[in-house]
Amino acid sequence: MAGSRRNTTYYYYSLPLTMYPVLFQIGPFSLHSLWLFVSIAFIISILKFSKIAKRQRLDLTPFHNHGLTIIMITLLTSRLVFFLMNQAFYMPTFSFNRLLGFFYIWDKGLSFWGGLAGFIFILIIVLIKRGENILRWLDALVIPLGIGIIIANFGQLLDGQGYGRETILPWGITYQSINVKYTVPIHPTQIYSMLYISGILYFFNRFKKHNFFEKDGNKTLAAIAIYSLCRFGSEFFRGDDTVEIFGIRLAAIISLTAFLISGWFLRKRNRFSSSTSIYSKL
Repeated sequence: MAGSRRNTTYYYYSLPLTMYPVLFQIGPFSLHSLWLFVSIAFIISILKFSKIAKRQRLDLTPFHNHGLTIIMITLLTSRLVFFLMNQAFYMPTFSFNRLLGFFYIWDKGLSFWGGLAGFIFILIIVLIKRGENILRWLDALVIPLGIGIIIANFGQLLDGQGYGRETILPWGITYQSINVKYTVPIHPTQIYSMLYISGILYFFNRFKKHNFFEKDGNKTLAAIAIYSLCRFGSEFFRGDDTVEIFGIRLAAIISLTAFLISGWFLRKRNRFSSSTSIYSKL
């Protein structure tokens, strides 16, 4: 008797998600959800950092004296990275008028990681000039930065930025927008990011008094290593268009590189410390 093949139909449900890229509009003024939550993230992160800095007795004078410079450099690098990453959109053909589009920052064209790189760069320069302990400052920024990313991720969720690829998993979400290229359920990658960053923050809070974190810089290196590894994994669930190298998303390559470098530094500096402590006891 000839074998028969059973036809199987897969049924799955998804959460329909209506995007709210514009929360409200009054005349020519529009309040974008992404701008709002990034602003909230910035304010809350600053307040949290100020609280941690005071507890650790860090001198906040650099922020008072160079606040405007830090903000301008952060904004400039954020826009520059986004502009270069989306050059095909902004500059399909070179022209002076299109070049002026670089300054139209109200189009939501800002790179979070570009801004963070600029902020860290100018902050390190200021701290070096003042002879401050850079590692202590970076350790104090870990928790506020994580909180800020979580809040910004929620803004991305509402705006339809950083969305995932299609999925049949029950927690898939469906966007009703032409800005998202999928009409089927997709991975809620913004929520994934919020979850694993929350886990990282819990980890640091749970073990904040561990001897490992008494050494300046260990907290920063551990945060970079853990986050970059999680980000590397989450990139395989992303579905939005981005720059790829040999079919691999650029963010995945950068994340893996950051994980390897931070892990190497973390292992080397702590192995050296362990060896030193052993020899001191002999």
